[in-house]
Formats: sequence, C-alpha cells, structure tokens
Amino acid sequence: MYGASEATANATSNATTKPRPGDRASLTSYELAPGLLKITSRPPGNPTQVHGVLGMPKGDGPHPVVVVMHGLHPNCAFSGKPPYFPRKPVKAQWPLVCAAPGEPHNPNLGPDYLRHDMGLSHIVQELARKGFAAVSIDVVSPEHWWACETVAEKGYTELIDAHLRLLSDLNKGVNHGLDIPGVKGRIDTSRVGLVGHSRGGGYVLSQKAAKRAGLFGAVALEPAVGAEKMTHKVPVLNLRGGCDEDVEPSAGLEEMKKLAKSGSTKVAADVLLAGTGHRMLNTNLPPTDTMEGGVGDCPASKVAAPAAAQAQAAQITASFLAQALHTSKSYQLPALKGLAPKGGNLRKDGPAVTFHQAPQQTFTNPLTVHEVISKQRLLPAIPKNLIVNKRPGDDI
Repeated sequence: MYGASEATANATSNATTKPRPGDRASLTSYELAPGLLKITSRPPGNPTQVHGVLGMPKGDGPHPVVVVMHGLHPNCAFSGKPPYFPRKPVKAQWPLVCAAPGEPHNPNLGPDYLRHDMGLSHIVQELARKGFAAVSIDVVSPEHWWACETVAEKGYTELIDAHLRLLSDLNKGVNHGLDIPGVKGRIDTSRVGLVGHSRGGGYVLSQKAAKRAGLFGAVALEPAVGAEKMTHKVPVLNLRGGCDEDVEPSAGLEEMKKLAKSGSTKVAADVLLAGTGHRMLNTNLPPTDTMEGGVGDCPASKVAAPAAAQAQAAQITASFLAQALHTSKSYQLPALKGLAPKGGNLRKDGPAVTFHQAPQQTFTNPLTVHEVISKQRLLPAIPKNLIVNKRPGDDI
C-alpha cells in the first residue's frame, strides 16, 4: 500500500562530520507502561496503554506540536482474519483488556491489541515534513465499553495532556526511559494543533478541544460528531470522504456551516475527498468493504486507491495547519492528480481556500517504524484489584 520510505537525511558532504539532531527528520513509535486516567466516573478511571508515534522535523526549532487522534474502532481483534482487519496491522499484546493467548475470551474479542495510533503515522510524517513535532496518540481508553466511561471528551483531554507533558519533558531532556535522540530543546508545547479521525475528529470539533490553551488550528477527518455548538476561534478544516461507509459523506458539514455563521473564526473550511472511504484513512483498518473493492455506496470503479486517499488527506491536513499557524490571508491546499478535492471556506468574508496540483507523497510503512519501549510510567498505576469489563457492546 505504501511506496518506499522518504529519504529523511540531509547528509552533509563531509562524511566525517557528525550530523546535528536537526539535520534529519525522524519517525519513532514509543510505548510506556500502562496506567490509569483520573476521569471522575464510576469506576474511577480507565486503564490505558500509553502508545504514540512521534514525528520530528528537520531544523533546530523549537517546533510547534500537532496531536493526532484516531477514532472508535475495535482494538482487540483476531488480526489474521480478514476482511474485518488487514492481514498486517500494527499490533501489541495487552491481556488486561484483550484475551491473552490461550485464554477463554468473548467471541467478539481477539488477543491482538491493534495500534490504531500507528495507523495514522502517514498524517504524522506529513506534518513533520511541514515543520511540526507531530504525535499520534492511542485514545482507546475513553471509549465506552472499557470500564463504562461515559464522558469521552474528558478521556481525550487527559490523554492529550499526558502526551504533551511527555513532550515537554523530552524537550527538557527528561526522557522517561525512552531513547529518542534529537528532541531536547526542539519541541514547543505552547503552540498546539489538533487532528482527529472519526470520533477523534468529533472531539476536535468539540467545545472541550476549542478551549485548549495555545491552540492554533484544528482538522477533523471524517468526524463522528455530536450536536454541541462549536466555539472555535482558530482556523478549522473539516475533511469528508465521498464514499464514507461509517459516518456518511456529509459528516461535519452542518456543524461547519454553523461555525461559519457564528463568526467566531475567519476560517471554517469544508472539503470533500472524492472516492474516499472512512476506514481507508487508517492503515490499521480494512480500506474497502468488499472483495471487489467497493466502499459504502461507491462501487469499486468510483473508489480511490487507498494510498492516494491517505496521501491526499495527510497532505491537505499538514498544508492547512502550516498556513493556519502563520495566519495566512489565503489558503492554497494540495490536490493530487485524479482525486479533485472540492470545497472552500464556508465563511464567505474570510480567507479564500483554493487548490493547486501537487505530487503524491510516499510514506514509511507503519510496520517498519522504529520502536522504543520504557517500563517507566506516565499515568498513575493500574490498581491490582481493578476489575475490567472485557465484554464490549453486542454491536462490536
């Protein structure tokens, strides 16, 4: 699905000169010891893995941060049994919520904990190319079936806060046991952008997200949204999939119209990506519904190549946030050959949003991203006597 990895090194002509950390871009997967969120609920908190994939750009920085969030998709699975999941997703073992190998389990659950944060590594990589310290975080724990959490926005917020604390510590030289070179002094957590897919996109459009200190821009990818009023004051982009099989091709459109009408932001942009399905944007999920390649209401002949759709979403997202960061007077977004994204700024008296032809980028295969693991803890420890409900809803 992916092409060859981008050449990330700007090698110096003098082979004896050791490159500085800022001379090369990097993509690193990290894992810390699991912990517990401090959400006020019954029971008091959710167990969570602390996974992420960090993209660091070239240049000394310090670089502003973009946090990327995946959506609500089953994460405990039999990953080798298509068509429900691709044959080679990025996965981990976590018996606390997934069945351990050989352990009796709910027939709807498998032993493989799917790393859906890694499924958005192409978004992270493109953001890093645009100069952001970008991180895709694991946001499974706020989802409703683990420990009966009912206020997902709190969970998303606490997880973002935790990963921003980690990035702040890395910037100070406190690595929490993670061997990630070249991050000290190069991350600016005072400037934050948000990107979310599906339910993660719904969070990005929420009032909770809008109130984040230092927020400079937000992008919702095929958002699963609620009915709450949006209050964003920064540029916001909504990307919809023309073949969306999960939340409909109109996802987020009405919310963006209301945001534009409210006048709270000058940029309330909405863009439709032709031929794009919902799960297609996360490489850890099956890109099509049928063996023939159809998605949602679109036959195979109308469906974009998954790699092209992923590149289109990543390149538009990164370009939009780079221009939002600099408060652009007009926005030019990349359009890949044959995909023809359509849309613009719904705030008619705001900056124009137009498109220009651009080449399709290639991305690192998520299965080959370098991984670092630490036994240190970022979140409070999980109590030994905590009873975790492993049974999801019957619809999972």
